[in-house]
Amino acid sequence: MLDARLDAVLGYVDGEVLLDVGSDHAYLPIEAIRQGKVSSAICGEVVEGPFKSTIRNIAAEGMTAQIEARFGSGLQVVAEGEKVDTVTICGMGGPLIAEILKERLHRLANKPRLVLQANIHTYPIRKVLAESGYRIIDETVIQDGHHFYEIIVAEAGEVEYDEQSLTFGPVLLEKREAAFIEKLQRELSHQEKILKNLLENSNDAAKINEVSLKVEQLKEVLLK
Repeated sequence: MLDARLDAVLGYVDGEVLLDVGSDHAYLPIEAIRQGKVSSAICGEVVEGPFKSTIRNIAAEGMTAQIEARFGSGLQVVAEGEKVDTVTICGMGGPLIAEILKERLHRLANKPRLVLQANIHTYPIRKVLAESGYRIIDETVIQDGHHFYEIIVAEAGEVEYDEQSLTFGPVLLEKREAAFIEKLQRELSHQEKILKNLLENSNDAAKINEVSLKVEQLKEVLLK
């Protein structure tokens, strides 16, 4: 059973072969096979403990013929020219996901669908996608208690995004889901507190300007 975050990611998996980067116990690939979302999967893991757990879980589910665990960093677990249909990268910060994509995305044989779930800072992900010939086809925000997780789905296609779209998400800005609005409202409250504290206790003009800009950007989106 997947949590709401990974269950939402699973809904975007498509094609025959899934590559799950940072698989962490293989929960997502196992469920993808179980539900018939894909016919085979590759689990990439760079940490020894989770890698061993991945192998054990695959064996326990009787899926060793369908799911292969590979030890390695990021997209390096896929050989040049090897075909995968969907790549999932979940549970990491946006900058790390962006780094993984930038380093090796161009080496993948075909242009697979990308399903990316970031815990924080999604701006660099969208920037790398646009620079790599990918367009964002869907986005959503999953709320789990006090935590918000953004999911970005991208496929091959040339597109240019303005700064607001890179920051907040072109699809999220259109859909304006309740969780997305709640996330922005909380962020606005947080940034306003920071700004108030800076104005009362700091002479750092650059920092004050930086936070003031964030507050104005958030207000602009929320007032649309």
